[in-house]
Amino acid sequence: TMAEALAEAMTCLSCESANMVYMEPDEEEDKKEYSEYMCEDCGEEQTDIQWKYRGYKIGRVLEVKQLKAPLKKCKVAISDKDQTGLQIVTNAKHIEEGEYVIVATKGSLVPAGSDDAVEVKQASVGGEKSEAMLCDATMLGWKGGAKGVLVKLTGDQKIGGLPPPKKPVKKK
Repeated sequence: TMAEALAEAMTCLSCESANMVYMEPDEEEDKKEYSEYMCEDCGEEQTDIQWKYRGYKIGRVLEVKQLKAPLKKCKVAISDKDQTGLQIVTNAKHIEEGEYVIVATKGSLVPAGSDDAVEVKQASVGGEKSEAMLCDATMLGWKGGAKGVLVKLTGDQKIGGLPPPKKPVKKK
């Protein structure tokens, strides 16, 4: 099955072992939107969503400075204790302090879950250090979102948490 094939490609997020086993769901669990796996070496359990979005974090924009248009330099916190934030240079048109965004940190693969994904690396963008990338829906593998349009989340998300597996529906 596809889940078993993924278990062969996956490594444990805790101990980096390649001995991952697909855990068959019972009838109750069959309705879940994710599959679960267990590491045979350390016993750690993880989901396919955790694997797909390894290195991705929900962040809060601390600061935005305009550089030479269209570039902006942002500081984005990816943990509650983070007061300085990662420096990210972006060409996102609409980004403001206080917004919740999804960050692909150094070492993560974009687009998420893609066979031809590229590793995120620290780079110089417009002469400024950029330590990560801000994500659009395409980078996350979501349906229903324009390429190049920054994904923004509501404030009920946990900073440092994993992004949702699909585009959140806005509540009216």
